[in-house]
This record gives sequence, structure tokens and C-alpha cells, in this order.
Amino acid sequence: MRLVASLSTSLAVACPRCPGAVRESTWVHPRRVEVDRMGDVVEVAPDGVGFATRPDSENDGVGTVIRLEFWCESGHQFAWQVSFEGAATLFRLDAAMPDFDVTEYMDELPRL
Repeated sequence: MRLVASLSTSLAVACPRCPGAVRESTWVHPRRVEVDRMGDVVEVAPDGVGFATRPDSENDGVGTVIRLEFWCESGHQFAWQVSFEGAATLFRLDAAMPDFDVTEYMDELPRL
């Protein structure tokens, strides 16, 4: 099944693994942004901006991949990923990231 969306409003980011009320599931924190341009990688993380090269990038066949990583206050991690398939721009969820202990890890991108 393929969904096509066109939105002109703001949406709250919610943890895809948190059950229950919408309010608690939207207590998410931006952790990291990565742009992989066919092996040339830029990462924005709480400790700064980094640049790297991946000689054998898994994204070589799809072009640029933009990955937005989050964590929620229940200890779940997930990412939204924008990639390309032919002329289409795809928006995918990666909910397979491992859980963590929130008392050990509370790092996030700066907020005002």
C-alpha cells in the first residue's frame, strides 16, 4: 500500500512505539540529523557538526538520504528518513532502533 500526502499544516512528531495518550507519545526529543549524499555524510548532533565519507554507502543506489533521529521519554528511539525512488520522494519510518535507559541518556539537539 502506498500513501500519498499533501499537508499544509504543522504536525506533532509522536513516538510510533508508545501506546496510550497522544500527549505522552509526543514527548520526543530530536537526537541527530544525518544527510548521506551517496557516501558524503554530514551529521548534526548535540555535540556539534561532523563530516565523514562512507566509501561503501548503502545509499549509493538511491541518491541522497536525509535521516531525522528522535528519542522519547519512555526510552524508545526512532527515525524518519527521506529518500528517493526514481522521481518519487519517499518518507519512511525506522522504528527498529534499540531501546535505551533514559536516566543514562538525555542528549538532544538544542532547543530554545
